[in-house]
Amino acid sequence: MTAMIDSIRPDDSVVRLMRTPVASVATGWSVRDVAEELMADEVGALLVDGAHGPVGILSERDVVVLVATGGDPDTVQARDIMTTELEWAEVEETIRRVSSRMRAAGIRHMPVRGVDGKPVGIVSARDVLTVITDEPR
Repeated sequence: MTAMIDSIRPDDSVVRLMRTPVASVATGWSVRDVAEELMADEVGALLVDGAHGPVGILSERDVVVLVATGGDPDTVQARDIMTTELEWAEVEETIRRVSSRMRAAGIRHMPVRGVDGKPVGIVSARDVLTVITDEPR
């Protein structure tokens, strides 16, 4: 992905940087199954889907916190540890704008929604940082 990122600039649309497809799990998945999905998809976060679409986001950090605090990944479900206040990027937003919003919200992953309101990708702080820090000064 490095060669691709090298040609992306901060004022480009976030669509150029986002990863697709968006990995997702159902609210009732065990945290162990969520961890396995994160590994299988090689992603740091995924959306948690309810009956009518995404209802939360769950990251590898959420899994680590659960395990480190003595939670049982076999009995705790995605709905129990997901973040429900989703911050969405819009496809027309620039990488620079998304970076600022992520920093202000204190988040490391932001789903991107299309004009129809459905998820079309996800962007990570690591990817954004690579583009922003490579910007000529």
